[in-house]
Amino acid sequence: MYKELILELTQNNEYVKIQSPCTGEEIEKAEKAVGYPFPKELRELLYELDGDKYLLLSAKEILAQAILNRETQEMYSDEEFAKELDKFIFFATNGCGDYYCYHADSDGVIDENAIYIWEHEMFCWKQVAASMVELITRYYHDEI
Repeated sequence: MYKELILELTQNNEYVKIQSPCTGEEIEKAEKAVGYPFPKELRELLYELDGDKYLLLSAKEILAQAILNRETQEMYSDEEFAKELDKFIFFATNGCGDYYCYHADSDGVIDENAIYIWEHEMFCWKQVAASMVELITRYYHDEI
């Protein structure tokens, strides 16, 4: 489903490179690094394709971003923005330093019905989609 959608939306984009599906073991490693189980849509996407080298990150890239977030939290522990970094699952990027993500509440529950953009310059986030399909569609239509 996701692969077909991306291929349809990116017919003229030579930079999008659909990657082979991810293994369950790779997903589990990434989940462990992030500290939360992935939402169903993200797991389904990774089982279908492990990133697209453009918008969507691979499981290894999600894992690496989680490690970077923890390092950033340690370096900037007094800063307000750093206190929330471990409450996000960053799984996509706009290529300009901002990330698309899921957010966990104070009890550690992931809101699976909201995808946010985390804006690195303002250290803020706002909802941009209600589902993975909406995010992919809006992104490749240049709406977000």
